[in-house]
Amino acid sequence: MNRFVQSTKERYVPEDLPEFAIRENTDDVIIIGNPDSETLYQIPQSVKLGSRVFRSTRPVASRSVQVAVRQAAVLRPQLTRLLHSSAPHRVIAAAVNPNTSASLKVGDQLHGYAVTSVEDVPELCLTAYKLRHTRTGAEHLHIAREDSNNVFSVSFRTTPSNSTGVAHILEHLALCGSAKYPVRDPFMKMLTRSLSTFMNAFTGPDYTMYPFSTQNSRDFYNLLSIYLDATFHPRLRQLDFLQEGWRLEHADINDRNSPLVFKGVVFNEMKGVFSSPSAIYTRALINKLFPDNTYANESGGDPLVIPSLSYEELKDFHAQHYHPSNSRFFTYGNFPLEQHLEAIDKVIGNFEENSKLAEGSFVNEQTRWKSAVHDKLSCQNDPLAPFPDKQTTLGVTYMLESLTDTHENFTLAILGSLLTDGPSSPFYEALIDSGLGSDYAPFSGVQKFTKQSLFSIGLQGIAPDQSGAVQKAINMALKNAYTEGFPMERVDAILHRIELGTKHQSSNFGLGLAMNLNTYWNHGVDPIQCLRVNEHVEQFKRSLAADPKYLQKKVREHFIDNSHKLVIEMSPSDSYESKLAEAEKTLLEKKIAKLTDGDRAVIYENGKQLLAAQEATEDLSILPTLNVHRDISRSFKATAIEKDKVGGVPVQWSAQPTNGIVYFNAVTSLQTETFPMKLIPFLPLFSSVMTKLGAGPWDRKKLDQEVSMRTDGLGVGVHIADHHTVFGSFEQGLTFSSHCLERNVEAMFALWTELFRRIRFDDDHEHLKQLIRIASAELAASVPHNGHRYAMTRAASSFGGAMKMRELVSGMSSLAYFRLVAASPEKVQEVVANLKQIAELLLNGKRLRIAINGEAAAIRSSLATVESFVSNIGGSGEKAKVGEAESTTSAIVMPTLNASTSNEHFIFPFSTNYLSRGVFCAPFSHPDFARLRIASSLVSAKFLHREIREKGGAYGGGAKFDSSGVFSYFSYRDPQVTGTMEAFDRAGEWLLRTDNYTDAEIDEAKLQVFQSVDAPVVPGEAGLEQFLIGRTDEMRQEYRLRLLEVGKADIQEVAERYLIGSPALQSGVCLIGPSSEVTANNDKWKVRIVSQ
Repeated sequence: MNRFVQSTKERYVPEDLPEFAIRENTDDVIIIGNPDSETLYQIPQSVKLGSRVFRSTRPVASRSVQVAVRQAAVLRPQLTRLLHSSAPHRVIAAAVNPNTSASLKVGDQLHGYAVTSVEDVPELCLTAYKLRHTRTGAEHLHIAREDSNNVFSVSFRTTPSNSTGVAHILEHLALCGSAKYPVRDPFMKMLTRSLSTFMNAFTGPDYTMYPFSTQNSRDFYNLLSIYLDATFHPRLRQLDFLQEGWRLEHADINDRNSPLVFKGVVFNEMKGVFSSPSAIYTRALINKLFPDNTYANESGGDPLVIPSLSYEELKDFHAQHYHPSNSRFFTYGNFPLEQHLEAIDKVIGNFEENSKLAEGSFVNEQTRWKSAVHDKLSCQNDPLAPFPDKQTTLGVTYMLESLTDTHENFTLAILGSLLTDGPSSPFYEALIDSGLGSDYAPFSGVQKFTKQSLFSIGLQGIAPDQSGAVQKAINMALKNAYTEGFPMERVDAILHRIELGTKHQSSNFGLGLAMNLNTYWNHGVDPIQCLRVNEHVEQFKRSLAADPKYLQKKVREHFIDNSHKLVIEMSPSDSYESKLAEAEKTLLEKKIAKLTDGDRAVIYENGKQLLAAQEATEDLSILPTLNVHRDISRSFKATAIEKDKVGGVPVQWSAQPTNGIVYFNAVTSLQTETFPMKLIPFLPLFSSVMTKLGAGPWDRKKLDQEVSMRTDGLGVGVHIADHHTVFGSFEQGLTFSSHCLERNVEAMFALWTELFRRIRFDDDHEHLKQLIRIASAELAASVPHNGHRYAMTRAASSFGGAMKMRELVSGMSSLAYFRLVAASPEKVQEVVANLKQIAELLLNGKRLRIAINGEAAAIRSSLATVESFVSNIGGSGEKAKVGEAESTTSAIVMPTLNASTSNEHFIFPFSTNYLSRGVFCAPFSHPDFARLRIASSLVSAKFLHREIREKGGAYGGGAKFDSSGVFSYFSYRDPQVTGTMEAFDRAGEWLLRTDNYTDAEIDEAKLQVFQSVDAPVVPGEAGLEQFLIGRTDEMRQEYRLRLLEVGKADIQEVAERYLIGSPALQSGVCLIGPSSEVTANNDKWKVRIVSQ
């Protein structure tokens, strides 16, 4: 056969895909081949393509071709329109260029590797290849999938024997220069020389992982070279150890008589990590549940133990753990495997296998206890607690099974969901509905990142004398689950979620896969076992069918009869912070007391050398880089969308390869003239509880069950979209989102219909009060991890408009509001009245717009369902699309701002600070917007990173310029205030002096900006940027060209116009952190004690 069979029947042939040929064959045979080749192949009699099974009458062709067809067909938009239409297909022929991996089979040798396993996983549309490096024993897992966002990771099993943070500090040092790239911190510098969609490194309890992802092939191999040399040939310089780990240094580096203090990036990072009660609780839980193996130690480092780590100990740890024999390589995507293996072999091929290293890092299983262990902890007070006398946390944790039993852990994950998820679960009824506390204890549920999995359950926000009541409630819930079992509809709902999860496509699917599989793989588990979702589901179903009490027996086995149980009670202590500070002071004094005059001289000289190294100009030409002109297209690929009105409501739809899923998004905008201002602070609460109170014929439990059976959840959020041109003009309202299998579209919209028409606000006011407490607790817990975001939002709010609105609904004001409402349960009637008013004003079709993404064949039926939904909720569209100015002007409107600075300090019991300064500059359509975006990237990478992180010791810092038009400086887990503020002040001047940076560095800043501009968009989200914030394709194209054309003169111009002198005085500053001498008794600062 040397040509495709022709057909006279009508067919859909994509005109924009010339390299593919689609034909229908009268023999019902699917044909695959390259149109330019003489070789064509027939697909076997039954090949699963996406969610359909296509049958043919011809003999089976080669396996590799089957895989290539499935991957190409499922994930290419043009082909999927054919594959998922409602009518049965007789035949499809697709031209595909199979890569090397498609032809590999067990036993094949390739670039020093032997193929040990090749397996298809149809439910995830991928093929998994396991390989072993012959010379070193290094393991490699390659996931071949038609996904352009390719991933690499190398992971080492790192098992510390103490809490010095050696694994964590080594992770930092490995990225500070290597044999091939002997420059300071090549990892951070590659952030601006790449189009990566992800770059980072992680230290877990028993592993260290170095992953990246990118859509650009040249970029992939650039980053691969950096990562491989960093991990296997790092320089590990002592100066980098002092900077990243810990050091003694003079407070004034130029004054040898100034006091000595602790400094170090990881040292300060970990002080920040343990500045929250939840982190203290979680850390103790892991350390104490596994007292006899590596998990008894804090892998990230205990700030009071980190200063005992020596430089020599760190180098020894690298030698013992960072070796190919103790490594696991992971690659994913549509780039050819052969080139990956060739590049890796060039680096590790000179090593020899050393099985003793892998044996040395082996994690021994924890011996089971014969009886439960009880422990008590102290923590700091939570200033956001609505009830100061209810801050105790009580949790019970069970050690479960070894991860080597993958199916048992799959079953335990289902069991954990049945026990804790949703209002019908035993623990929700016993703990949350009891009103004893504010929310589940941190870390509740099944956790699978230690060699033996665990399950934790408990309550936070309880009174100290209620610990016994919580334990009794936990025990009773388990006994009830054992005696009564679980309704089958709840089990079915979880299995439905699993099915939906295998079909849903996310932009970081490969990265998530790498991280999830690594937990198992790290302990010798075959990672492919974890990919076989359908097999696990079928085995679970068989077990349940064979024994109706299967799950009940698991409850008894793993919980009721489990003697390896840890009970932790944590309560705040007024002296916790002072004791911690005193302990650090004592440690410092002991260190200083042991110093000789020679030691002091070395410390002084090290400080000077480190500063000199930080300020030195390096030749970075040795580092690989992409080229802005070669690697970034001047045009972007527009998304095919269509628009019309359905029942008077604007509807946008886009035919996408969604793998049999329909995605729904909607926005309802509030009308400022008729929407009372008093209701604005209630919008976050409304969005939080809207789907949890019951609606129409369903009470809250039945509604939750229906949602789980038909969708992957119903999402509601507060919507704020800045106008692209006019300052002060913005859209605000609510967003709604959900997705479901095609068969459930009508059921999904039936759920939304009832929610729009009749939320059951008055069913259970006690439950509403509990939901408010849960929301308040979750927000309070978010501050230590997102303090810089809260600081940026607050600093920007002084400019009014959308910035002020964001602060009201997602900033410090919202935190205070939730705390106030949670602390005032007697006002629940007033709260309900406000929620009802919001529903009446917003839950209708008058100011609604809708977006639908799905397979082409599913769009038509979905639009018919949308029409019914719109008719049922009443009203017709009145609002123009977001992005269209309320006024008729097309001129750019700028704000009038006062030349003053608003400085606020919110005092929290943290060990480090979060600091931000915001300066309003220009809206999206302004020509300066693109220039400022490049400027923010440039000053972050070339100036602020050095000043705030390297010199100042903060974990992070930089500048951000987003759609709000605010240029925000920020720092994260920062030990300083004054030095960071000075860095903010000097940033504009640094940009103004163009001798500080080169044209090449401006191009690097462009590359970093385009990482987000050209970030991968999954089918379910295609077209949403235009739908949600009103940026048309024309606007995006103009913005793209403006970014590419930014030069030195442009940077200098915007720096002078906005960031220095009097314009920069029009700024807001926010500090979140402990008490500070800088702000105390300072008239320029408003100091706010959060707990008051």
